[in-house]
Amino acid sequence: MHLGIPALLDFYSIHASEESLVLVTIIATQGSTYRKPGAMMLISRDDSFEGMISGGCLEGDLLHHAAEVFSSGEAKYVTYDMHAGDDLVWSLGLGCDGVIHLMLQRLEREHGFEFLEQLEASHAARCAVLLALTTQSNGSLPLATSALLDRAGNTCGERALLGMLQDVSQPAWPDWRYRKISDTKNGEASETILVNLPPPTRVLVCGAGPDAVPVVHALCALDWDVHVVDHRPAYARAGRFPDKCRVILARPEQLAQLVDLDEIDAAIVMSHHLENDSIYLAQLAKKDLAYLGCLGPRARRDRLREMAGCPGQQVFGPAGLDIGAELPQAIALSLVAEIHTVLNRRSGLPLTPPDANDPT
Repeated sequence: MHLGIPALLDFYSIHASEESLVLVTIIATQGSTYRKPGAMMLISRDDSFEGMISGGCLEGDLLHHAAEVFSSGEAKYVTYDMHAGDDLVWSLGLGCDGVIHLMLQRLEREHGFEFLEQLEASHAARCAVLLALTTQSNGSLPLATSALLDRAGNTCGERALLGMLQDVSQPAWPDWRYRKISDTKNGEASETILVNLPPPTRVLVCGAGPDAVPVVHALCALDWDVHVVDHRPAYARAGRFPDKCRVILARPEQLAQLVDLDEIDAAIVMSHHLENDSIYLAQLAKKDLAYLGCLGPRARRDRLREMAGCPGQQVFGPAGLDIGAELPQAIALSLVAEIHTVLNRRSGLPLTPPDANDPT
């Protein structure tokens, strides 16, 4: 699950000195849509923005609606019906047969941009966040009222919504992406969307050889937090990797001392040295990783597990999806696709059924 929050927060950081920003949130969808409820977009007064609520076909039109919200300060609903025959849909070349409902709200710097300030702090501390937004008001709470609760107990926002967030976070932090809570008062309905915002995904790459470079670039392109470790000075150089990547020069035995393995979601072992890989694997096997993979055939994987003293450990090896990869860039695509698949609990199979393209 990845909602693009790191990029959104980068945009917020750049524009934090402005008086206001407009937040666009998908609050409901029907049918086939590019993004789902909880997805967000931030817009500044100069029409720059971050975050996508479609494949790029609706964002331009949303800028006009954002201008109204900047001017009025009032929250606004916008609905796009992609199977309707109106001029907007056809001029944008849509036809996705889905409906997307959005809420636009103005966030003020004098109020800490509502929840953005705390969201930035929570994500910097790698805390999951629950966010509440009032999307339909019955008068008890104004439209677009917000509250935030993170897993460490930090809060901000409307007290009534905080109580709601505390209720759903007990006894265990939820694993759903979003929920809607409805209430009726004096015959008037109110609705609040709750969005679960996980901390940035953190991936560890053990080995910084030439084939690790496209892997790390692909991981960073997903806005994931990437650490690379290698004992070879010629390989463990920051200049070979994207700026946001953390590159660590260390012996394999030092891994657990220099990297907080409890904060790692996924790891790929790819130093191409059997003994070094087994030392990495022995340390990683002690942690509850969502994904642990290694390069090479099954026989090498099994030998690594024996050498690491974890013969029963689940290790994805040969790592990657079967896409016919041979060159480093294709292998990187295969590896990163498998990690993404596992973290999102998906099958990795084609979305089109095998017989769907058969005209007979």
